[in-house]
Amino acid sequence: MSTFNRAISHLSKVAFKIKHLHKGKSLFSRRFLLYTNTSFGIITAVTGDLIQQNYQRLMNDENRRWDPKRSGKMATAGLIFGPCIHFWYIFLEKVLPGRSVNALIIKICLDQFLFSPFCISIFLTVVGLLERQGLDLLKEEFRETGVLMFLTDMVIWTPAQAINFYFVPTKYRVLYDNSVSLVVDVFYSYLRFEHKTTHGERESQSHRHKVKGFKVQSSLS
Repeated sequence: MSTFNRAISHLSKVAFKIKHLHKGKSLFSRRFLLYTNTSFGIITAVTGDLIQQNYQRLMNDENRRWDPKRSGKMATAGLIFGPCIHFWYIFLEKVLPGRSVNALIIKICLDQFLFSPFCISIFLTVVGLLERQGLDLLKEEFRETGVLMFLTDMVIWTPAQAINFYFVPTKYRVLYDNSVSLVVDVFYSYLRFEHKTTHGERESQSHRHKVKGFKVQSSLS
């Protein structure tokens, strides 16, 4: 079974559980919260990738087709992110309860400088393993793509998490997180799957331009 099919199978199981919830049970209750948050992680990652793929199709190549394997890689990363984020927010609230200024600042710093690099590492490693990248290529991904992702997180997640930790109840934090992640995942998808290709194509075109110019100059001389 492919990665994408496994992700769909997991979503089907979650949907079955949701369909058969007893009356009065909430998707955000303690019993079902992990399933809910995991589903959010998968759906957000795949949706972000679909938006990015469609955008690239409209802007660059109308004949381009949807790449299900690529979406499957994003779904796999989302499947891992969901539980990680779920337990991370619970852990933070246990260690640093409340909404005091000190607790808020420490939570934001821990999230940005500890959890964010962890998530970026997981994302790049999971996708790299699925693509059977060698160690050298994986290191290159960390140096180039990983740095850009971390800088993006600094800009987006610092203010976003200030709102999350101060205003949002713990059980709804992953829901809020995923509403922001939809934008982030669109950019993550671009950085991991499009950025190098686009940059490489531009460099290749520039190189061909220079070579062509050199040939013309040589022929004239």
